[in-house]
Amino acid sequence: MVTEYLTLDRLAAQLSEVKHQHFSGQILLTSATGSQWSLYIYLGRILYATGGKHPIRRWVRNSTIAGVDVSMADDLQARIEALTNISGLTAAEIDSCWEYYLLVNWAKQGRMTRNALIKQIQSTIVEVMFDIVQAETVSFQQVAQAQLSPQLTLIDMDRAFELAVQKQQQWQQTGLKQISPDRSIKIAKIAEFQQMVSPTAYQALQFVLDGQQTIREIAAKARKSPVAIGQSFQSHLATGTLSLIDLPDFNSPVEQSKHPPGFKSALIVCIDDSPFVCDRLEQIFQQEGYQFISVMDSLKAIPIVVAKKPELIFLDLVMPNANGYEICSRLRKIGAFQQTPIVILTGNDGVIDRVRAKVVGATDFLTKPVQSELVLEIAQKYLNPTLANSL
Repeated sequence: MVTEYLTLDRLAAQLSEVKHQHFSGQILLTSATGSQWSLYIYLGRILYATGGKHPIRRWVRNSTIAGVDVSMADDLQARIEALTNISGLTAAEIDSCWEYYLLVNWAKQGRMTRNALIKQIQSTIVEVMFDIVQAETVSFQQVAQAQLSPQLTLIDMDRAFELAVQKQQQWQQTGLKQISPDRSIKIAKIAEFQQMVSPTAYQALQFVLDGQQTIREIAAKARKSPVAIGQSFQSHLATGTLSLIDLPDFNSPVEQSKHPPGFKSALIVCIDDSPFVCDRLEQIFQQEGYQFISVMDSLKAIPIVVAKKPELIFLDLVMPNANGYEICSRLRKIGAFQQTPIVILTGNDGVIDRVRAKVVGATDFLTKPVQSELVLEIAQKYLNPTLANSL
């Protein structure tokens, strides 16, 4: 069956028809590149919207702007966990739309004012609609199902679409058409950028342009629009002084709740110049619920490991530029990685290699080609030793 994709004009007409039908249920929209969004509808008006590239990042950002009290969360990870804590929701609420039912609970608990709650819903809906409009063509599916309840606020379908189109046109008219506000900006040429801005500005901007925050997140912190942020750095992006990079979404609380607490939520890094080895390990670990990052450039290995702080590292011995012995030795000199398990990967299972690997601080040794059973045993051994010892 060939999927039919609607242009923006046809999508607008379809949404207006949904409004006039007083439809209640869900609308599923999918772009040609695979992005998916859900609109929750009640009697032809929008109750809530979610999906896209960064639904969890959007949730955390908009909840923070709304002023939800997470004063005990003193770092980003603690804030994320506080704002995505779904332990008080039923299984049905989680499966239906955990974001909406967290808002329902927060309203009941008085954790946010009604005005703030409505503003968060409106902002979320318009942002989702912006991303849909930005996709230019989407498939459309209506699903009749039980609607979200209670109805905290209802947003006019035509008005939300109109606002999204206006924002998207403004975004494009300012020369940002090829840039997604979900991308991150990073300083690509440090020396050149330092020459272009004052020392004071550079000191401030190096923490903003660190490749860890999306344009939308930078805008929220600066209390400016994403358009303003995009325009501020547009000339630097054009010259290559700054670069755009893609960021993953934060971990979904729903996916985390499906796994028991412990080792499967851990982050694993593989440093190996072989795409086959990296792809194979990624397949093995992601099927089991682990987070996984591969690094095929040995010169980038140390900075990435320091930034990501994995709980387990797989390290190839033979690589161009920097070999596994050198990388392992350097990691062991960094306080944060003195106890991190480092498993050496090699196609030559010799005594000399094992002895030398131990001398530079390797924790274990695994012979190629990798076998899923042995790889998972290694992960279980070092990420959940209590469970491993009981087997």
